[in-house]
Amino acid sequence: MTLPPPARRITIVGGGFSGVSTAVQLVRHSPVPLAITIIEARERVGPGLAYATHDPDHRLNGPTWIHSVDPVDGGHFTRWCEAHGVFDSDPQARQSNGTAFVRRAVLGAYLEDMVHAHARWAPTGSTIRTLQDRATQAWAADGLITTRTGKGQSLVSELLILATGNAEPRLQAPFDPALAQHPGVIENPLNTALLLGIPREARVLLVGSGLTSLDVVSTLQRQGHTGQTVVISRRGLQPRPQPLANGTVVPPQGRQHLDRVLGPAPRFMTEAEPTLRAWVKALREQIRAARLRGEDWYPPFDDLRDSVWQLWPTLPAAEQRRFLRRLRTWYDVHRFRSPPQTEVIARAAQASGRVVYQAARVLSVNAATQGHRVDVLLKGARDPQPRTESFDVVVNCTGLDVASRTASNPLLQALVQQGWLRTDACGIGYAVDAQCRVVGSDGQARASVRLIGPPTLGAFGDPGGAMFIAAQIHRMLPDVFQTLAQPSGAHGNRRETAYP
Repeated sequence: MTLPPPARRITIVGGGFSGVSTAVQLVRHSPVPLAITIIEARERVGPGLAYATHDPDHRLNGPTWIHSVDPVDGGHFTRWCEAHGVFDSDPQARQSNGTAFVRRAVLGAYLEDMVHAHARWAPTGSTIRTLQDRATQAWAADGLITTRTGKGQSLVSELLILATGNAEPRLQAPFDPALAQHPGVIENPLNTALLLGIPREARVLLVGSGLTSLDVVSTLQRQGHTGQTVVISRRGLQPRPQPLANGTVVPPQGRQHLDRVLGPAPRFMTEAEPTLRAWVKALREQIRAARLRGEDWYPPFDDLRDSVWQLWPTLPAAEQRRFLRRLRTWYDVHRFRSPPQTEVIARAAQASGRVVYQAARVLSVNAATQGHRVDVLLKGARDPQPRTESFDVVVNCTGLDVASRTASNPLLQALVQQGWLRTDACGIGYAVDAQCRVVGSDGQARASVRLIGPPTLGAFGDPGGAMFIAAQIHRMLPDVFQTLAQPSGAHGNRRETAYP
């Protein structure tokens, strides 16, 4: 009698979309049994930071067919929503053209369900278990990786996957970190309970004008907020709306959208010199040509967006940093688009004057020791002199705090200190190679340690969003399975070119 091969052990740190998608894709596609443990500090595995909200006006900013946990089956999440009555309980989710933008909490519930559905995978006998804890350390011995948790548990595995996602929002300069305790300052806008406590007549300042600010505006308007809400950002830009084409949209099925993302980059980009000037010129020419055909900017931009993971590593590091300084804001407002339902709420509030957008930056913040009042020194783009304005509540909507990537995560901090992780060339994440193997301070890539998702922003340019994270995981699977097929200890370090 032939005994089945022993299960290969994998530890995944992080139980949001990145961690769950990794676990599910691994068990679905592995040729051998796997024993996977997901370490997540939160009570629920699946929702993570982004999808834990239960606010009915906080919606996914992309249609259901780009949020499947396994991109090989792009229609999976849509079918799950249908089976669970999501469109019946939320008729506003479906648009007239057939696309659906569901509440973010729905995706969190779906991810949680996927963990349970794949906890025992019959085809190979693979398993997924969850551990509510916080990973604090990891080290290698005898070809294996030991991960230590805050509660004192030690997990030994052949492979460690870091799927830590985004850090919780933090106050950024010039805010004093101590202001996070002030009753008139909301550091984490994802804490919906705090938003619900804002008085209806309060004058509110939102610092940052991206998708997070739209969520806050939606929450306030649903609560009947009558006070003025001022939304500031350095350029005063707002997320562009989702394209709502006339007629019925046929959602991509199977791996159609995955194949689009994995396909060759558009010629108008690959034939251009790898400089920002040349790339911007090439994109603008494509948009002009599209408009001459009676089309809009979405298709050319989406061709670029879907191939950023291929194009970004070819851009010199100096050009990458220049993009982050000068063009990232413009890219983001076109890339991260507002859900149609949120767009309607926000535009109505803006038209009524309840919400005002300004191009300005914060110079200083002073909060009264008594009461909620907060005085903010602002400098508008066209103001000859700074001005001080008073607000009842200030909400931090600045988005990712890249400076806190290690400060808020003890495991990442420990791996940096021991040389397993090093900051990427852009200074916004960590260096990895093309197969998501971490590249340490010695220039060596560790095949037994992988990093995926938002912390690879500097390596791949745009790994944000469910579809692109899932595709990133899919791309590394063959190399992961090849690594796991080797005897323990045989997959040592190898020198690789980091991205970047």
